[in-house]
Amino acid sequence: MTDAKHEVRIHIDQKPYHSPNPTTGADLYELGHVPEGKVLYQEIEGDHEDKLVRIDSASLHLVEDEHFHSGEAPEKHYIIIVNTDPIVVDHDVLTFDELVKIAYPVPPAGQDPEFTVSFEHAKSVPHHGDLPANGKVTVKKHGTIFDVDHTNRS
Repeated sequence: MTDAKHEVRIHIDQKPYHSPNPTTGADLYELGHVPEGKVLYQEIEGDHEDKLVRIDSASLHLVEDEHFHSGEAPEKHYIIIVNTDPIVVDHDVLTFDELVKIAYPVPPAGQDPEFTVSFEHAKSVPHHGDLPANGKVTVKKHGTIFDVDHTNRS
């Protein structure tokens, strides 16, 4: 038996929303209508930096009346496109497994799912192609494009 989700009230950019708890990073970005090129931060009390909410976070546990705000991406960031969605990452070398997790924060149901990852406009050579399961690719500052597909075994 799995834990049932319940809703909590949160605030994104000073507007109240109701969100399932737990939720995903992608769902929070969508709920708060975070503009393309911006990122979401969890407000931290006291003399601490607000925490970046990664869009590829698979499970975020929320607290009633928690506050978030959208803002500029961290100074060191790269904007990639994964399955047509812009994603901000904080490093320039991405692995096959990282890209699958970004595209599918909650893995698809079924036994032993397989994935294919193709890319274009990469900084690394080759600049386009298919990424092997143990591979990695170096992205450009803006605009490396990835297509991550879930394939069923036959």
